[in-house]
Amino acid sequence: MKYLLVNVSGGRSSAMMARHIQTSDKYKDYEKLFVFCNTGLERPETIQFLKDQIKYWDLPLYLIEGVYSIKKGVGIKSKLVDFDSMDMEGKPFTQAMQQMNKNKWVGVPNEAVPYCSDYLKKRVAHHFAKQVFGTGNYISAIGFRKEDMPNRITWKEICIDKKRIFPLLTDFNLFVDQFELNRFFDKEQFKLKIHSKIGNCVYCQKKSDRNLIEAIQFDLRKQDFRYIDWYRNQEQQYENKFFRGNLSIDDLVRSAQCALNDGTQLEMFSDIGEACMCNSY
Repeated sequence: MKYLLVNVSGGRSSAMMARHIQTSDKYKDYEKLFVFCNTGLERPETIQFLKDQIKYWDLPLYLIEGVYSIKKGVGIKSKLVDFDSMDMEGKPFTQAMQQMNKNKWVGVPNEAVPYCSDYLKKRVAHHFAKQVFGTGNYISAIGFRKEDMPNRITWKEICIDKKRIFPLLTDFNLFVDQFELNRFFDKEQFKLKIHSKIGNCVYCQKKSDRNLIEAIQFDLRKQDFRYIDWYRNQEQQYENKFFRGNLSIDDLVRSAQCALNDGTQLEMFSDIGEACMCNSY
C-alpha cells in the first residue's frame, strides 16, 4: 500500500491540489489522508473555505491541532477536532511557544528562530499521519504553484525529492499559476472570500512589510483587534518581537493606522518578504 499525506493549508493552491488528488486516477492506488493543521489564528474566511470544500467536493478532510506539553522529554502530538471544537483564540500557537521555551528561553518565533511552521504544522501532521497510516513511510503532497519557483522550490529539487510531491507543478501540461487558479475556481460553486495577500496565516513574520500592513488594515477596518491583541500579549510575555527589523506589532499597527488616516500609499512599505514553509512537509 502507498500512503499519501495531502497538506491542506486553507489557501486556494492547496485546495485545487486536494481536489485534483481526490479525483485523479493517478492517485487511485494511494491511501490518502487530507489534513488541515489549525493554529488557532485562522481567519473565519479560511474556515468557511474549508467547510465549502467538504460540502461541495465531499472532501474527507481531517482537522487537527497540536498537543503540547511543558514536561521535559515529551514531544508534540496531535488531536482530532471539528469545526465546533477547534480553537479560534490562538491556544495551539500559545502552547507551541510554551513547549519551545520549556527548556531554555527562545522567545516568540521570528526571523532568527522561525520555529512556528515546524511546531504548528510539520510535527503535528507527521504525528497524525503515523497514527493513521501505522507507519512513517508515506509521501506528502505540497500545493506549490508556478509563482513558487524558483524561490521556494526548483525543478531540480522536485525531480530528486523522494518524500514530497508537487502535483500543481508536475501533473498538468503547464505549471499551474495564479491565472489557472482563477480559472479553476471560476467554475466552482464557492470561493475563498479573502485576498491571497491577507493570507490564512494571519500576521506571518515572513510576509513583506507591505503585506503585513495590508493584513492589519483589513482587521482595523473591521474593528477586529483579536489578532493584534494576541501578538501584543505574546511579545510582552516573552519580551521579544515577531517581525523583521525588530519591529513590534504596535510598530506595524501604527504604520497601518497612519496609512489609513492620511492615505499614504502602500508602495512606501517594503514588498520584500520570504517564502513561509508552513505547508512544505
